Amino acid sequence: MNENIQRFLEGIKVGAKQSHKNMTLYCLLAAMETNVDFMTLDEAFDSGALAITELDESGSVPELKVTNKSDRKVLMLDGEELVGAKQNRLLNVTVLISAQSETIIPVSCVEQGRWSYRSREFGSARRAMSPDLKKKKARSVRDSLRTVGSFASAQGMVWDEIDAKFERMAAASSPTMAMSDLYEAHQETSGDYLKAFHPVDNQIGLVVFIDGEVAGVELLDKFRTFRKNHEKLVQSYVMDALETSGNVAKARSKASKAKATKLLESAAKATVEKRKSVALGQDLRLDSNEVVGAGLEFETQILQLTLVQRDDEDISGGRRTSMSRASRRRDSIVR
Repeated sequence: MNENIQRFLEGIKVGAKQSHKNMTLYCLLAAMETNVDFMTLDEAFDSGALAITELDESGSVPELKVTNKSDRKVLMLDGEELVGAKQNRLLNVTVLISAQSETIIPVSCVEQGRWSYRSREFGSARRAMSPDLKKKKARSVRDSLRTVGSFASAQGMVWDEIDAKFERMAAASSPTMAMSDLYEAHQETSGDYLKAFHPVDNQIGLVVFIDGEVAGVELLDKFRTFRKNHEKLVQSYVMDALETSGNVAKARSKASKAKATKLLESAAKATVEKRKSVALGQDLRLDSNEVVGAGLEFETQILQLTLVQRDDEDISGGRRTSMSRASRRRDSIVR
């Protein structure tokens, strides 16, 4: 149990319900917020404060270089997508970048069919990976941390899961199998969902149900930070909700405030593994009988948490890891 996480979660109230078709979310509210000053990824890009590039001219699939030219910190969230350079990537973990610094960050490729420059620097896609894929990526990162102490993901698994998502969503083949093409192909239908969900006062997070089952929990440290990332986070869950029409009436009846509350209570009691982050703060990995999760702590304050329900794949001991299940053919492609 981590006292900082426990205090953070105990200060959260499950608020209003919002629903559309087979997706329901509960707003998570807080009376207090942290006093850590930072910009979001999109704010940093918009102000010209941030430059993200390949590691060098040759490039390295699992790593990128972040240059923060400003006097403020920058918070980059696990799963946020970066587009451009030699191939699109997304963040493996949440990182808090120091002011006036250069940092090497761990990433995964989400565009397996390209390895050539489209631009010298990356830009923000203003979206994040779907929670189902994010959960599997996080599991592989956790396995990597436990076995070799690295924040690397199982790259072959990420590619396999993107391929599978194209198939499940009956999307037309993409020349580079870019995750961005999948999002853009469903922009209109995802927009119908997005209109139904909106941030409320004092909101710092959400619990999402898809087809009546808990899809995940997203928590940030500030009202303002959450508002800035609300659409990005909601859209990531919409991409999973679109896969199934579901029984709408049953889905809404199964989603309950009691389930949302129980999930937070379980997370507050979870065992926590804490490690030095790749930048500022401490990387957190949560594990309880009902919940697993990951997040970032900075100077005793929780800046971000993602929680999901525990399943059979999260049970350790004698199992093959996500790293070992990844496609050997695709892992051999990683430069």
